[in-house]
Amino acid sequence: GMWRTGRDPDGWKVTPGGEAGWWDHKCDEWVPWTAAALPAVRGTTVPQAPRLRDDLRCLSEMLQAAAPPKRYVRTKSINVAIYGFGDASGSGFGTSFRTKEGIQYRHGVWGRDTEGKSSNYRELGNLVQSLEEGEASGMLAQAEVYVFTDNSTAEAVFYKGNSTSKTLFELVLRLRRLEMRGQVRLHFVWVAGTRMISQGTDGLSRGVLTEGVMAGSNMLEFIPLNESATSRVPEVLEWVRSWTGIQELNPLTPEEWFERGHGISGGTRKPDGVWEAAETGERWLLWAPAPAAAEIAMDELLTSRHKRTYINHVIAVPKLMTHEWRKKMQKVCDVVFEIPPGRRSFWPSEMHEPLVVGLTLRFVSVSPWQLKTAGAVVDLARQLRVVWKDKLSDDRALLRQLCLTPRLLDGL
Repeated sequence: GMWRTGRDPDGWKVTPGGEAGWWDHKCDEWVPWTAAALPAVRGTTVPQAPRLRDDLRCLSEMLQAAAPPKRYVRTKSINVAIYGFGDASGSGFGTSFRTKEGIQYRHGVWGRDTEGKSSNYRELGNLVQSLEEGEASGMLAQAEVYVFTDNSTAEAVFYKGNSTSKTLFELVLRLRRLEMRGQVRLHFVWVAGTRMISQGTDGLSRGVLTEGVMAGSNMLEFIPLNESATSRVPEVLEWVRSWTGIQELNPLTPEEWFERGHGISGGTRKPDGVWEAAETGERWLLWAPAPAAAEIAMDELLTSRHKRTYINHVIAVPKLMTHEWRKKMQKVCDVVFEIPPGRRSFWPSEMHEPLVVGLTLRFVSVSPWQLKTAGAVVDLARQLRVVWKDKLSDDRALLRQLCLTPRLLDGL
């Protein structure tokens, strides 16, 4: 409704410096936000915002086919996987895609039609135009396409399917139409700007054709979606062992997620025919899934959390494809923090993206039972989120205190 604040007369969210206000449906006029306050009692009905017409037009375009169009959601097989990076600067843009024919690239400078547009619009607009050109050429036909961008807003609006910005909303609509029209499955993945630089597309947006993949490097070297934190940097395992105090701790393999991750290892069938699982007795488990498989690991961790309440879990995932697993990680973990690259020797600058670490502590025998909201844990978690700013600060002392907290509370 038009009584909402911070909107322009068309109903779109006002950008900083724009004309904010609200629609007074009693007087049937637009009231600038600086001239009056929002009425305390809102009417039971409100006039429709002009943007409703745009929303109906979008629905009409999406539903105009005589028969429901098919969309790739979960396919039995994919014959073509395409990987692409896109970046935009204030004056230019560039994209590079790895296809079965080789590296396909595109670069240029912005025209006057982008003057006054936001950086978010340039970043997403560059990707949309490249994908539409790829669809028109047949490059994307029946393919699964992974698009990497250093703009987190582009990733967010794609998966949300909406935006409060009119220009970004139109770009998202074009992407949805492309998926339906071209039978393409799209994935948007945020990566760090430093990865974009080393991959070469950052330079491509500035007209430089001699860096990264443009100089002959393999595109797959810059896409570690299938690599876990401990496989990329083995020192991560030693770091986890140093503050858990368990030198025998090893990351679970994907096969172990479904059994050992639940605290069991085989079992026996009793004379009455009932299967009795054999518990491993382990008190600490380390999950280090690859980003592309982290969602499955989170699902199994959520189940294990309720089946074996006495087990503590540590999970470490590079900050990639977070749209699939970040919410589940926040739900199951008592403490979540990020380690910026280059702040510690076990996660150097060459890793580009931060390392996301979660700690799930076992349930305790006294209130509050689950330690996520316990005052001591909340305070330690707050300190952990800032300790990485100083390279000389000792993070292991804080983590060790967290590990000992359940035992201390049980002794009360």
